[in-house]
Amino acid sequence: MLIMQKCRCVLFFLLSWGIMSACQPAQDGPPAYELAQGCYAIQKPLSEQRLGATGRSGYRLLAEAEREQASAFFLKPTGLGRFLLSDAEGALLGADQLNLRRLWHADAKAEWIIRKLEIVHDGQAVNGAYTMIAASNEARLLMRDGSFVLQAPPIASLKPEETALEFVALEPSACRAFPEADLNAEVSPEFDQPQDTANGVFGFVDYHTHLAFPKALGAAAMSGHIFHPYGITEALGECSQLHGKNGEWDLLEGQTSSGNGSGHAVQGYPDFPYWPNRTTTTHIQAYYRWIERAYLAGLRLMVTNTTGNPTFCQLLQILHPKAAEGDCRSDAEVGQQVRYIHELQNYIDAQEGGPGQGWFRVVNSSREAREVIANNKLAVVLGSEYGTLFDCTESSGQCDEAYVDRKLDELYQMGVRSVFPIHRFDNAFGGTKPAGGTSGAWMHLTSKLSTSQVEHLGDLLNPAKLLFKPIGGHYWELEKCPEGVHGTQGVLSMKKFIEEDFSFLIDTVKKVPVIGEFAAKLLGWVFIDKLKPLPEYSEFAGGVPACNKRPLQNIGRYLIQRLAEKGMILEIDHMAYPTLLDTLATLEELNYPGFVSSHGWIENRPDIRERMFRLGGLMASSNGRPRDAAQAIHQYSRERGVFFPQSGVGIGSDIQGVSSQAMGEDDITITYPFTSVDGKVQFLQPQTGNRIFHYDREGVAHYGLLAEWVEELRQVDAQAVHSLMQSAEAYLQMWEAAEERAAAL
Repeated sequence: MLIMQKCRCVLFFLLSWGIMSACQPAQDGPPAYELAQGCYAIQKPLSEQRLGATGRSGYRLLAEAEREQASAFFLKPTGLGRFLLSDAEGALLGADQLNLRRLWHADAKAEWIIRKLEIVHDGQAVNGAYTMIAASNEARLLMRDGSFVLQAPPIASLKPEETALEFVALEPSACRAFPEADLNAEVSPEFDQPQDTANGVFGFVDYHTHLAFPKALGAAAMSGHIFHPYGITEALGECSQLHGKNGEWDLLEGQTSSGNGSGHAVQGYPDFPYWPNRTTTTHIQAYYRWIERAYLAGLRLMVTNTTGNPTFCQLLQILHPKAAEGDCRSDAEVGQQVRYIHELQNYIDAQEGGPGQGWFRVVNSSREAREVIANNKLAVVLGSEYGTLFDCTESSGQCDEAYVDRKLDELYQMGVRSVFPIHRFDNAFGGTKPAGGTSGAWMHLTSKLSTSQVEHLGDLLNPAKLLFKPIGGHYWELEKCPEGVHGTQGVLSMKKFIEEDFSFLIDTVKKVPVIGEFAAKLLGWVFIDKLKPLPEYSEFAGGVPACNKRPLQNIGRYLIQRLAEKGMILEIDHMAYPTLLDTLATLEELNYPGFVSSHGWIENRPDIRERMFRLGGLMASSNGRPRDAAQAIHQYSRERGVFFPQSGVGIGSDIQGVSSQAMGEDDITITYPFTSVDGKVQFLQPQTGNRIFHYDREGVAHYGLLAEWVEELRQVDAQAVHSLMQSAEAYLQMWEAAEERAAAL
């Protein structure tokens, strides 16, 4: 406030002596980041004339005698240097072509670019003035003949007396804040102080998240966004456009979550009758304010993986052509998701006052991550968990060493530092660990297609390609596991799956307007016929564990060596048992510590864990019920502690990754308020919009309820929480050792 008053004095001096009009033409200065989240009146420089509403549709410059009727604007950033200006009634200052309007819905017409205005008189800079440009058409807000007007570009000369605006700071109570999710937390001023890192950083790591899933599968699977330029009402709005009016088009939710194919309520903010919930697979669980609440609870390092499934992506884009973004190739999917994470970082920076000011920081090295955490911010590592890395399908002839080098360099340049060579499909690098149940059968089906000649589902109707030809490929080649190997139980008969569960998809597809009948026929009489013969796997009935035969391929060994030479983190989950054994042997030959089992999808046996921990690798605890998590944290900490003194153990939440979140313990009740482990934050009952969340009944319904999960873990086992809060340091030491070893390879 004092700075603005001093600036006003400089401008007043110029105007009072009639000098403003004699100034040199003004120039656009830097963006006005500092106005974020503030309450202001917009005023003609050095007068008492301010902008005010006129009825429901307009704004005008008020006379000095009308000053008390002036609008108080809350400035909500839409991005770096861009703002929505909402008044006390919730209306928005907007530009409708060249008319200043009062708008009642946030869109491009309500978005403004605000910059400082550089004014020079007698070689001296004159401070305190701003200029506004409509983002929708680049028209500039000017003062002419006692009124505000919009002028389209180009403008030959920016006259200070026409262009300059003042933003007069008001008390926050004068404004109506733009709708946003509450953190439900009271944060001590000490929270923002840098950490004392003499004994390592403090905080926990989530090894496995999917923040960018809204952009995965061609952006046609998950409704909503983890942020939106126009706010929470757009980010977490109704999902009917993607999922149908009763959720009946929500294919992924119907087969992988509590939806069970029956549809669901589609309303979002502010009521949220159905989602978020801990089992949803197609709705946002990690809105950026919910991530921030987890950060307040001690989250200091996060690995967030880009992901994708080419076949699902193509199917969803056929069903939702208006929602589809990009194509379904690996490069496009990964690139789109990486950009989304950087856009999130920029958006959070904008909310906090400018570039670098936000609490969410994407990092490219262990050194950067350590610096970020030391400053008590969240270090974010980009990863890739794509179905067919580099589009290297099993039958692909392009995946030679030169190709892998080029694609890995491209991935590294994008900032990706953690890589799954294998996800849910057999590929050119090795074999996948089979999955049981219905969700596993869906992955099995797309794995078959990933090894086939099908590049796009549309090829199945193309006579020149596949209409009258077999598609090739193969199902998982399974065998009974060696003695003592857990393998996978519950592998479904593909014949039974197609006859019973796949019919749900065909019935759902028929409901889609315009193309439904055509798409259903595509699936029914073309697609299914080409999948035969269908394996039944009767030898694995009754809980007999199955193992995939496929070992690590030569090009897979080469990929692992190149990942090590770059100091990147290898993710070993999802590997078939022979592929896992070969991978560990390769890592032992390289003496390379930079690898992680981030959600426990390995052959989790003592001998496997010993080989991992001896090298320096890490293993996450699933954030299941706190007692189970505490047991895993103690076990992994004790086993790794034999070889390394720093043995903190983090979690792998798999948030927004087609995975359920944790339930709480039945015999423990969270009492509010409770205090964070570091003692700097008090947490209140979580509520977003009208929805109050009850952890005791719902578990981790959204990512912000990790705060409650950590508190319950503390009540269950304080020593487990101590180990959890050392896990970010353990990850950093693993990464530092990997980079050191890479320099020697």
